Amino acid sequence: MPGMGDKYYNRSFALISEYGKLAVEVLQRQLTQRGYKPHVHFELEGGYIPQSSTHRTGHDTLDYDTINQALAGMSIQGRLKPEYWHYQWEYVSTFQGQSPLKVAADLESVIKILPALLKYNGAEEVFIKPVLWDGDRGRLAPGCDTIFSAETKSVHVPNAIQINISAVDANNENVIPNQGIGESLQRCLLVTSYECSLLYLPEQEAFDRLRLKEQFGLSRELCSPNDLSGGHQGSIALYKEKGKHNQLMGDIPLLYDSKHSVIASRQEWRPLSRIEHRLGASSKLFNPYVNTAFALANLSDALTTSSKNVDQIGGRQLAGSKYDAKCGPDADSKPRQLPDSLYSCCDKLGAVELFECGVWLENKINQCVRDTRSNKIEPVPDDLGSLLKQAILSFYEKGVAIPRNSKLWAPLRY
Repeated sequence: MPGMGDKYYNRSFALISEYGKLAVEVLQRQLTQRGYKPHVHFELEGGYIPQSSTHRTGHDTLDYDTINQALAGMSIQGRLKPEYWHYQWEYVSTFQGQSPLKVAADLESVIKILPALLKYNGAEEVFIKPVLWDGDRGRLAPGCDTIFSAETKSVHVPNAIQINISAVDANNENVIPNQGIGESLQRCLLVTSYECSLLYLPEQEAFDRLRLKEQFGLSRELCSPNDLSGGHQGSIALYKEKGKHNQLMGDIPLLYDSKHSVIASRQEWRPLSRIEHRLGASSKLFNPYVNTAFALANLSDALTTSSKNVDQIGGRQLAGSKYDAKCGPDADSKPRQLPDSLYSCCDKLGAVELFECGVWLENKINQCVRDTRSNKIEPVPDDLGSLLKQAILSFYEKGVAIPRNSKLWAPLRY
């Protein structure tokens, strides 16, 4: 990764994380004051090359048990498991009631320590990047969703970072399936994810990842989304009765037959209902704190929109809300395609310029700072949102993240 050892890079990324942490704390505080406990969880995909001494084609060679014991020993609330493609892994934060700030801190630690940890437990090389070029081989057989043919063409494997968002109220009940809150959060994210794509697509290869199915004829082999879409199977999916694979959510077996097949069950999907933001690209440039702040800011807007500026929490009303009932920059606009690249090209705005032109996240964080101001807490800059935005833009303007002459800026390979 260009600039990874550069002192300026490290200072710039650390500054973004510092402002991002403050933003998460402010947003958590605002949601708590309104009677909600937010939940944010991450899923991070990556790949590896097995050590030659342990290589066995078609079999995972990582010692997942030892790796997960090490993560637990570092108080990281998450676990590593094999993913769909050969030599692909997935880190999943486990739900233990932890705060979004703790979940973000765990992901930050995982991105830093996982390469060394995996190399100590079966990997020769470890990749946290948007695409594993030539990561696997094979094509699905005609008419089949799970059976592969004898064809051995290369498969470029996309790696994602997914964000799951929900919240509980004062009665510890999930609010996502209630009063249209889930639909409101989904709509917010469909709007704000356009101008804020830089946050979860932080390098050029992340945009190349979105075109893999189209450019390489992998539409049947890959299920990763490449545009802004809703429903329960889109890139910003609302899970209620059904999940992204159309499976029943919270299906609990009650009775089995003699062959151990389920013959009776009940469905308890409401506690599992959530939004899954599926567009993020695996990258060492992905900042967990900034993306957690992005998720919480949308959640805050969704709760405000659903309550129509009058919050009823525990029987009391909080009137005179300072939050705009509209969600994001334009609540009436239709979802748009994502930008094509990191930087502007061929008269099309890139993710950096779109983020620079946008004002929603900046204004949202600034407003939350003012609304949660208290003498009992450490002082937080009134313009925290503006400071965070400028730190992110400076990171890219200095060229330390993805220089335009780097390999990551090169056109998609054919």
